[in-house]
Order: sequence, then C-alpha cells, then structure tokens
Amino acid sequence: MSFKAVPVTILTGFLGAGKTTFLNHLIAENPQKKFVIIENEFGEINIDSQLVINTDENIFELSNGCICCSVNGDLAALLNKLVTGPYDYDHLIIETTGIADPSAVAATFLTDYNIQTAFKLDGVIGIVDTINILDVLGIEEEASKQIAFSDFLIFNKSSEASAAILAEVKAKVKALNPFADFVFTDYSKTPSTTLLQLHAYDKSKVRFNLGFKTDDKPLLQLKPETHHHNIVSQSYILKPSFDLLKLRHYFSVMLMIQGAYFYRIKGILNIEGFKKQLIIQSVKGAPVFTEGDDWKNDEERETRIVFIGKNLKREILEKGLKQCFYP
Repeated sequence: MSFKAVPVTILTGFLGAGKTTFLNHLIAENPQKKFVIIENEFGEINIDSQLVINTDENIFELSNGCICCSVNGDLAALLNKLVTGPYDYDHLIIETTGIADPSAVAATFLTDYNIQTAFKLDGVIGIVDTINILDVLGIEEEASKQIAFSDFLIFNKSSEASAAILAEVKAKVKALNPFADFVFTDYSKTPSTTLLQLHAYDKSKVRFNLGFKTDDKPLLQLKPETHHHNIVSQSYILKPSFDLLKLRHYFSVMLMIQGAYFYRIKGILNIEGFKKQLIIQSVKGAPVFTEGDDWKNDEERETRIVFIGKNLKREILEKGLKQCFYP
C-alpha cells in the first residue's frame, strides 16, 4: 500500500433510492480502479461466491480487483485492518444503510488524525428517488438529513416525474442544501469519473460551492425556507473581520451544547491579522479549521458561511457571530 491518502466516497440515500444500482454502475464504469467497498449494513453482504478469492474476517477479496467489507461495529478498527493488512486498493466507498446518518461516517475521516494519514474524504453522494422524495421528506427526518449532508445528489426515476414535480424537487433541495450539485437521471446513470473526484472538502473547492450569488448583500439570507422537521439552511455574508479566539470559542461552545441540531457548517472566514482565508467545515458537532488560499490584494475580504440544521434561528446565529467580530 502507498502512504498517499486514499480518497473516500460515502454513498447515502433512503431505502429504495437506488444506491446498489449506482454502486454497480460505478464499478462497471471504472474497471481500472481497485475499490474497497464497505457495506455499513446489518447482516451479510450479498457477494457472488464465485468471485471471492480470499476472505479474512468480513473482508472479501474478489477476482475483479475489488475488496468488499461488512462492518457492524467499529469502523476505525476495520480501517486500521485495511491499512495494516496486505490489501491493494486506491479508492474507498462506504455505502450506508438506507436510514443512516452519513455525517457520523464522515466525522470519522474529518476528526481522527490517524485515519486522516491514510484516508481523505472526497465527498458524499446522495441517491434520491425523485418520484417519492417529496412525500418522504414529510415523514422521515433522515431523508432530509441525507440530502442536507450530500455534496452531490443523483435523482433517480426522473423520466417518470412531471415537469412540475421536477421543478418542486429542485427548488426544495437547493433551499435545503445550497452547495450540493445534482443531476436528474434514470437507473443512476451519470458519468462517474468526476463523482470520484468531487474534492468537496478541499480548500480550493469550498470557495466555489457555498451556494451564494454574485450580487448577495451582507447578512442576506439566501432562499429562506424552513423544511419538513424544521430543517433549514441559514447563509451569511459578513464584511467585518473576526477575532479567531472568540470565534473558535463560540463554535466550540455552541456545538458542544447544540451539536445535534447542526448537520453541516461550511464557510470561508475572514480572520483579523491572517493573510490566508480560514476554512471551516463541521460535521457531528466537530468544527474543523484549515488554512485556505491567500487573500488577493484586489479581493474584498469577507466571510461567507452556511449553516444547515434543525430549528436554527437566524437572529440567534447572527447575534452570536457578531459578538466574535474584531476587536
């Protein structure tokens, strides 16, 4: 195994959305890739026994070059076994259960330093049943959370939907998750090469997928809409610079107390005295700060940040952020 961090794709989607169909499509379209596929399911993986050439405690090496794993317990332990074992692979895919919260899986790769040395989270792909998603959003909160957390969304069964349904789905999804790209298709058919290179957590990509328009004004809420189960996105553009110590303390305390209500935080921060942008990404109540690019001389320094979560009060968030301004 190379010591270069292996890219990781998390595959999520509600029951019957078409995750397995997409996974098969992904493998078929990328025969040069040596995938490790972790099924985050309860029970056994359905694997063609004729393809298995070696097994080792829920790790199955297949003749097509793929490795399949099942995990019912400690994901970190399984990842460690993949790293230390005699396995050859260049991309890891984790398929979550239909009712799973993908942020819990993503947090493993964003907050554990040891895991980050071996694996690098590339992005979360959500598979959506176009026909039924509007009904599911009103009943199952996890479906909303999956959409809110995805970096790229694939809407299946699109040809069966009317133009009115497609327009409503698009509007609700963009309001719920302003920085996710998406495509409408059938049978999960979409060019898969770029989906394995989303780079959704790279500093260079964050700048371009926060969902802001070019004519936004400071403290302007983008597409203010509360969704089923009170899930909402709150977006801000802030001109004043921030005091880093105050801001770190604010996020730490806020997420320690109310972390369960914040599904995703993503933004570019203007920190007083810093020549570089500061990138914040947060999952499962764990804020991660990384240095971004230098602020250009002719570039207006401003903070752009998006919060997605449940019962997020715009005025309360705004007040908390303002208290972190410099000085």
